[in-house]
Amino acid sequence: MKLRLALFCTAATLAAATPGAQIDTPIKITAAERVPWTNLAELERYAANGYLKACAQLGEQLARGDGVPQDTARALPLLERAARGGIGSAAFRLGMIYDDGQGVPPDRRRALDYFRAAAAAGEAEGFFNVGAAYVGAHGVKRDYTEGLAWLILAAQRGAGGDTVTTVRARIQKLRHPEWITAAEARAPAIARELAAAPPASFLPTLPEDSASPAPKPETIAPTALPQTTTPPALDLPVLSPPQITPIAP
Repeated sequence: MKLRLALFCTAATLAAATPGAQIDTPIKITAAERVPWTNLAELERYAANGYLKACAQLGEQLARGDGVPQDTARALPLLERAARGGIGSAAFRLGMIYDDGQGVPPDRRRALDYFRAAAAAGEAEGFFNVGAAYVGAHGVKRDYTEGLAWLILAAQRGAGGDTVTTVRARIQKLRHPEWITAAEARAPAIARELAAAPPASFLPTLPEDSASPAPKPETIAPTALPQTTTPPALDLPVLSPPQITPIAP
């Protein structure tokens, strides 16, 4: 059973991290984070009209069963619409759905594409899950160098805890310090590749879409390193996206 790490951000946890802060200190919401809906009916109306943030939130709630009955079949098109409009959290949730096989056949290769798109949109957990896929050979051939590079980027964005240290230690145990050097050089290259293309360009093609898929940067593929033996497995937990507080019906 894979471990899951849910990330929460509450006033209490922020206060605990700030000496002298009051527990009831309000969390400021930026103008970009404000939404025009105040209840479920309004959220559904905005989603029906194609408002991307509404599609992402309603799709997330339907996928998780937060505040509404769980309905993956209904969540999928909403999340796809939001993800293809550049909403990283929607791409991440789709990655989780296909990684878990939640209402769909499990497809880790497809999940990896969603996680990569989420990373391109700035989701820290997207970077971690791509790295975990390469280290654990989930939907892709195991590649410690590529995996460590993505995990380095995740750590720089606050995701993954001490996983980078764990993977570095495993590589050292395998007596391949050159993989670490290569990963450190690869990490900034990945960041540049993600910044050079819109997040949606990393998404997998829709099954029902007969049009030609958008081209994906060829340089995003890892550079293979010669290996005489298959490295032992190091299975990392997949991170869950941050919780979205459901609104009242």
